[in-house]
Amino acid sequence: MILKKLLPFSLALPFSLLMYSVNSSAILNYSGTYEGTDSGSATGCTNPFQNGPFSDPIIFTITQNGNSFTGNGSDSGDQVTASGTIDESGSFSGTYNDVTEGSSGTISGLFTTTQLSYSTNTITAGPNGCFNTSSATLNKTSGTTVGSEAQVQQSRQIVRATNSLISQHLASEVASAFSIIPNMPNDNTLGASSDKESWSPDAFWGTTSLTEIHEDNDNVANFDTDIYQFVGGFDQKIGDFFVGSALTYAYGETEQTGQDSTSHIIGVTPYGAYQINNFMFISALAGYNYSYIKDENFGTDTDVHDYTLESNLNFYKTFLNSIIVKSRIGTRFHHSYVSSTNKPLDATTDELMWLGDLELGYRFKNNLTTYIGSYYEYFDREASTHHFKEHDGILYMRGGFEYPLTNKLNIGGKVQADLTDEDTDLITGSINIRLAM
Repeated sequence: MILKKLLPFSLALPFSLLMYSVNSSAILNYSGTYEGTDSGSATGCTNPFQNGPFSDPIIFTITQNGNSFTGNGSDSGDQVTASGTIDESGSFSGTYNDVTEGSSGTISGLFTTTQLSYSTNTITAGPNGCFNTSSATLNKTSGTTVGSEAQVQQSRQIVRATNSLISQHLASEVASAFSIIPNMPNDNTLGASSDKESWSPDAFWGTTSLTEIHEDNDNVANFDTDIYQFVGGFDQKIGDFFVGSALTYAYGETEQTGQDSTSHIIGVTPYGAYQINNFMFISALAGYNYSYIKDENFGTDTDVHDYTLESNLNFYKTFLNSIIVKSRIGTRFHHSYVSSTNKPLDATTDELMWLGDLELGYRFKNNLTTYIGSYYEYFDREASTHHFKEHDGILYMRGGFEYPLTNKLNIGGKVQADLTDEDTDLITGSINIRLAM
């Protein structure tokens, strides 16, 4: 009952958002052209010389729409069509028609990053009476590179980390700047902050983080990506406003069979906040990131341009001078443009996210603050070269600390990991520093 009285009603909404998550795996886009050799055996042919083993070169072009696909192939002069469905693991099944011979049957197999494997069985023979069974493993020679999933996940994570770190930074600093945080009985200061009493209110803050992304889905080649990221900036209190700007630099390394790559990312994110009352403020930020990605195996390069807009309603409340409750709800729009100077990979993606964040902390008498938190995002992503339209939600948990070494220097640390059973696992650790100028 005490907790129920203390928590503002406004904190209940983001908390309820964090109590569930939507779990689904993305259906990847396998459209493209595949080439190889189709081998098998024929029986029952009216012409005895057609019976027995065969091996023919084949070219198949696949067009995918969601979890459905159609295919057109050329096999030693014969025209073949196919259609069916694909699941999230890349497995497919359907039917085929040999237009030239007039036969039809079943086809099933698996799409992977760079190959199409299948087997066929004739159900209805054509005029020649042949019943064929065959199989093939075809290599992808053109079309979307499914392996670019590593680039997509890296781009999203850097945007996610940058915006989350700025928002979590704002929660503490706005509360400090507008005296939302009460003084401790021993009159210890909170350390570096944009203090309204300071002659030089502007201050520098910085966060260094390491993120590991591990892909568990076999059809995108089980990549591992390490992202070394720095986000830092300057901000200050101006009347009822709190404004600043952050710079981002990140270096990424991806290990993926046949597609190892390195990345350099730079970005800028201006931000601002406005105090509504003694426990609520609104914030907004706009960002741009540029990524240069180098394929270590083939020497090709890719440019990625990310644009973001985000707005949040934030809550900050302290109880008994020790218990700190932070929360926010907001939306983020993310536009990503991918281009390559070596191959036609141009693609754009738009996604809209709904965000919920809740953090509970405890502040000791020496001003050491420890906390645990939950962060939930639900996204509505449009169809793109890399993915089909999808909706999904991801829940993250984090824990960390903050401590003022002096009245001009704060340090902190944090670890965050996703909890939902997704194909992609993300773990981030960070060290935070704030220095008053």
